[in-house]
Amino acid sequence: MNVVEIRDGAFKDCEVLTFVTIPNSMTRIGNYAFQNCTGLTSITIGSGVTSIGYNTFSGCSSLTSVIIPGSVTTIDNNTFQNCSSLTSITIPNSVTSIGSYAFENCTSLTSITIPESVTSIDSGAFAYCSSLTDVYCYATTPPNANSYNGSGYDTSYIKEHTTLHVPAGSVDAYKAKYPWSSFKSIVAIE
Repeated sequence: MNVVEIRDGAFKDCEVLTFVTIPNSMTRIGNYAFQNCTGLTSITIGSGVTSIGYNTFSGCSSLTSVIIPGSVTTIDNNTFQNCSSLTSITIPNSVTSIGSYAFENCTSLTSITIPESVTSIDSGAFAYCSSLTDVYCYATTPPNANSYNGSGYDTSYIKEHTTLHVPAGSVDAYKAKYPWSSFKSIVAIE
């Protein structure tokens, strides 16, 4: 019998787990599967995984490295919330949506790359990412963003101190569309 999924909460609160390699045979990682695994430093997700549940890696405070395969289409709500050691993330070109609070409180996150495939970003996706200096968004049409950095959150620091990099022909479109227009610095990707 082949195991194709990691069930909801399977490794939740497993503090001694330090690294995870999920094989290509897996197709789903369940909700809360690795939540609060505070010793986890790196994750490699196999190319068969298409679904990562909500809160899957939330609270993994030692996590510094994540490789998301091109088979994943959605980054669900709270997926990497409170991963305070995560420094950068590149989202594959297969992802079309980023859920609410997906990267909230990732206080070491300095840069994020959003591919052209992303069409929607839910509220609070990058709330309280106080070290975020650069967001690279490759979508030529600004994605729909529901209060991009979180409705009800003080995100003026992020918008004031983060440079938004967008395709050269799309700078004016981002400047004209809220909430992207709130970024103080919007520049063309070289």
